[in-house]
Amino acid sequence: MSEVRVIGKRTYEIIFGSDVIRNGVYLELSDRTGPQIEVMAEVFFYDEEGRVVFTSHKDEIPYNLIKWLHEAVAKEDWPVE
Repeated sequence: MSEVRVIGKRTYEIIFGSDVIRNGVYLELSDRTGPQIEVMAEVFFYDEEGRVVFTSHKDEIPYNLIKWLHEAVAKEDWPVE
């Protein structure tokens, strides 16, 4: 799964991935505007533990991007309390 949005003059993407080392899956929010992809935030679902964790890789992320990431997590139907 991958979803791209252009907001203003910036291009953002949410991708779905899996991580066998951490034993789970994730949604990752990135800024794809420049020549290098900048990972902004991640929501990770640990399969064995059944828990969801949010990690921010930036000090400030526009609220509309956090809301978009939250909506993507809701579509995955992970057990978010």
